[in-house]
Amino acid sequence: MSTSVNPKTLVIAYGNRDRQDDGAGWHILAQAASQLGLQAPELPGEWIESEEGSLRLLYLYQLLPELAENFIDYAQVIFVDTHNSPELPKLVFEPVSPAWEHSAFTHHLSIGELLAITQTLYGCCPAAWLLSVCGYAFEFSQTLSPQTAALVNQAAALLCSHLHQESSPDLPKAHQKE
Repeated sequence: MSTSVNPKTLVIAYGNRDRQDDGAGWHILAQAASQLGLQAPELPGEWIESEEGSLRLLYLYQLLPELAENFIDYAQVIFVDTHNSPELPKLVFEPVSPAWEHSAFTHHLSIGELLAITQTLYGCCPAAWLLSVCGYAFEFSQTLSPQTAALVNQAAALLCSHLHQESSPDLPKAHQKE
């Protein structure tokens, strides 16, 4: 299967694979990579790039402000993670915009904040998406719960479908600083 992706895309999966469903992002990334004919990054901080350089897959434990500099090289960034919010659907795939948010946790950085840092520092940021599945179990284990495992399969298929769209009229435009 061809890994040609247009536009240049960065996919970031994050979470702890040793905490059951918290690692669902990596499992989604690994399944999508396999379907695209690529290896999945195994360790946090590792990345894999398609032969022609249009797609980079990155695995992290958490988002960091230092990522902002990398975003200026991409037309779109897709964040892949797990949530446990009863207010969200079990499978979420939605655009994300830059936004300054306040958190009770000083070590927590949201996608919106990371995009806002990018926009503030560089005057623009890529179109961004959040792909998230509901997590049900967060014990010390590398095995996903059955419910999340089923969602991982759906999410990987959705990610691959999105990546193979030749023209993406539903992609949000890159946010430009005015």
